[in-house]
Amino acid sequence: MLFRSHAMTAIPTLPCALNELRRFLPHHAEEGSLREAIPERDLVEALLNAGIGEEASALLLAMLRRQFDALALLDRMELPQGRWVFVSFPASLVARSLFEAWAGGQSVLPPDYWEQGDHRPSSGKEEQRAILHRIESERLQQNPDARPVRTVHVAWAVIRMGDRFLLHRREDRDRPGEKTHVLPGGRFNPSDIPPAELKEGPGVLRKISDPRSPLVDACLDATLVRELDEELGLRPSEDYRFERWQRLPPYRGLAGTGNRHAYTEYAFQLYTLKLTPVGDVRLLNREAESGALAWFSIAELAAPLRADGSSAYVDALHAAWGGSIADRLAAVPDSCAQPPAMRGETRMLDLPATPDAPWAFGKPGKERPLSIALEDAEWRLLMLLGWHARRFSFAACEHVRLLGGGWIRLDDQAACALGRLLLEKTQQELSLIEMRDGQYLRLSIDPDILMFSPALFSYAIEGDERTGGSLRVTRNAVSTPWGELVGETTNQEVNRNTLRILRALEHGEDPLGRRDLLAGDWERNLRQQLSPQLRRLGLRKLWATGNKASSLVEGIQQLVSTASLR
Repeated sequence: MLFRSHAMTAIPTLPCALNELRRFLPHHAEEGSLREAIPERDLVEALLNAGIGEEASALLLAMLRRQFDALALLDRMELPQGRWVFVSFPASLVARSLFEAWAGGQSVLPPDYWEQGDHRPSSGKEEQRAILHRIESERLQQNPDARPVRTVHVAWAVIRMGDRFLLHRREDRDRPGEKTHVLPGGRFNPSDIPPAELKEGPGVLRKISDPRSPLVDACLDATLVRELDEELGLRPSEDYRFERWQRLPPYRGLAGTGNRHAYTEYAFQLYTLKLTPVGDVRLLNREAESGALAWFSIAELAAPLRADGSSAYVDALHAAWGGSIADRLAAVPDSCAQPPAMRGETRMLDLPATPDAPWAFGKPGKERPLSIALEDAEWRLLMLLGWHARRFSFAACEHVRLLGGGWIRLDDQAACALGRLLLEKTQQELSLIEMRDGQYLRLSIDPDILMFSPALFSYAIEGDERTGGSLRVTRNAVSTPWGELVGETTNQEVNRNTLRILRALEHGEDPLGRRDLLAGDWERNLRQQLSPQLRRLGLRKLWATGNKASSLVEGIQQLVSTASLR
């Protein structure tokens, strides 16, 4: 009450009061620990002498004390004793500098320092960011229960092709320590609000600052549409349909692009997308041209870094789902306009090792040969498509771009014509080749059931039958007009019994006829131990059974080495 009654007289005398108070600020030696302690009652008296009422003086002094304490200028051991003591000489300089500015009605920074807009130089924004980061990080460190000072509403699109998810490069990608990619979508903007709702003017800002704002929630679909147009060049209805998927619990973090950096509460709305055939092609075009898009597996989303140094900013997903993040993402429906035509183990396919070699199609153990004769160039294009579908390494050159979802873009007319021939030759036996817009090509098959002929592999069995050893299998490299399809080797430790079974098969012997083996269900034994690694390499299995005696698969080449001949 007293402050209110003295408000009119206090304002004109405030500069005088601050000048008077400045005279009583404690001193600190420039060097050493000699310092002065001023009782707070003396400061109150100084304000009373300047014409500020007692209650108003106490309130003003409390505000100054709180400000200096927040800046860590005052000794916190002395404050409870009612004494002001600066912690250092530099701290006393900061306090006096502020007093000079306050008393003279001046600014400690240029008048336009905190103005926002693209006209601000990047150096100025970085300086502002550094200030905000320091203040906010120290505030959080001092008070773990600190409240956020910024609210951000986000619409994220979860776009899946096969077992990969599309991410967009972040604005802060070049900042050390920052994660490089994020799900497509972005922050809500007041421009997403219908014009009729904006009639109340600045008052709408209070509604926006509420993390649970019904107004913003009603406008997030518009946010998604705007962001997908900006980042992916996609238009609703024509290119995709969307559905709201999940609303994440509020997520808090010290974050923000550029100088919008502060302790922030994020409200995330996740969406799923279904692309149209037109949208499929438009997204592929965008990926090929922009360089800002990348596909991440579930494992890569969870990992701190990918092999190429990229990383995914999905901290809010980890916070919301914890250890179940893989299961949550696996439940996301595929966004492709047309999912792979070939799925399930009954449609497993081995691509041929040469242009005129048979293909193998069907469930393991019941596969049947297919005869699809190809020209050499067609076969090499098929190998490229298979390599890319399985995400095997490829040293690319000109005229081809590797894209998400197993797609490639052929950038010369001859390659496009070759793709059309390959499509025509395979479609009578298999719905394998998918072509879009005359230059986009992929194998329409689940990568997990796409294998390669054993003739493309070589092996070596190494070790001692008394102690065990290892099985080394190599998928051999293939040369194409568009680049080298890189080979790969896997080396798997095996126990002595498994090694003896492999040696028996290597020599065409039936493992059940060997007294020194615990053969039993030897096929099951090998499947459990070897199949996961072999299939990751693209080999259906290493051994064959049937009308012939059990043996290692025909066509697979043995790597001659001393170890393998023991």
